[in-house]
Amino acid sequence: MHLLPVLNIITCISFFQLALISFFNPAKFNYTANMWFALCFFSVGCMVLNWVLYQQEAASGYNRLIAFNELTRFAIAPALYLAVMQLTQPGRSLTSKSYLHFIPFVLFLVYMSPFISTDVNRFWHISDLPAVLRQWLPVFVSLTLKIQILVYVTFSLYRLHRHQQNVWLINADVDGINLKWLQYVISSFAFMLAIWYLNMITKFSWIEASEPVVYLVGVLTIGYFLLAQKEVYPFEQTELKEIAGVISPVDPVVSPQRFGEDLLESYKQQLLTLIEKEQLFLNNEISLPELATAMLISTHDLSYVLNKGLNTNFFQFINAYRVEEAKRLMLSKDSKHLNMLGIAYSAGFNSKTTFNTVFKKQTGLSPIQFVEQAKNNGTQFEIKLN
Repeated sequence: MHLLPVLNIITCISFFQLALISFFNPAKFNYTANMWFALCFFSVGCMVLNWVLYQQEAASGYNRLIAFNELTRFAIAPALYLAVMQLTQPGRSLTSKSYLHFIPFVLFLVYMSPFISTDVNRFWHISDLPAVLRQWLPVFVSLTLKIQILVYVTFSLYRLHRHQQNVWLINADVDGINLKWLQYVISSFAFMLAIWYLNMITKFSWIEASEPVVYLVGVLTIGYFLLAQKEVYPFEQTELKEIAGVISPVDPVVSPQRFGEDLLESYKQQLLTLIEKEQLFLNNEISLPELATAMLISTHDLSYVLNKGLNTNFFQFINAYRVEEAKRLMLSKDSKHLNMLGIAYSAGFNSKTTFNTVFKKQTGLSPIQFVEQAKNNGTQFEIKLN
């Protein structure tokens, strides 16, 4: 057996394995989204299985299996898109409209039914079609599939981009929940799709030979980042509904006035007093709903106070206090036993990456540069820099 068919076999098994991992979801994260991922990966595995059967010249003995595998191709794109929708829209419930994405699948099922069904329950046969339709229908189906995948991958990337803009509104630490891992998953799909299109258009031998390698690398990349996922919105259902309103307002251009200037000023002072007195920013799991509960107001109202009263969002508001706390710790003799990571955690940050990024954006200096500048200005104490 040559190497390239072996790579396709490994790729096929890997996609089926990813489908099982997503279906059983050992970490219990993002349950509904992982069900859609399971369908997507299972369908891709079926598609690759057909390639293996054709390469091994075993297709003639598995006609119905091949027909079924061809059918599942039309579930790949909508399943991926619905997984992305579920991850990026808090509290989203499955509705009847969700199944409209599978209309091409149903239409192709009708087309494939003679190949899948037995002679007993078959209700029509491909030979019943006019000759012209029999000739061009497979071409149309193949082209429709490629267009469908391209469109849904594009929509998925758009939804992900919207999410990455909105997640700053409700969390003070976006590592993991900004769905960077999902960006790599979709990008892997997009790259495999690009190779697929390129091979179809150019027919270069080196591209055809590299396809199995690209697909294997793609599935391994998808698997790695799939296992890196976190719960995106770990909130109660009532909180999810309010969050959905914050990140997806009815009219994002015109924000309605929720209350008068006097009440807005009162809430603003209440917020500043609470955050400074209770030092809630030191809680590295603090979120917009949790802070709203502490203020005894709705998540919507708190978001409005931050936006209109303080001209900021939740991420910027909380991390501004954390940066000031980190600076205080760096300049305190009582903190000289801490290294930079210890200072980041003590100030409420959940990761060194977020700490470094936010600190430099707010001060213009990296944490290490800030410490060195303090020493040059005559501060007499030792701070660990690693």
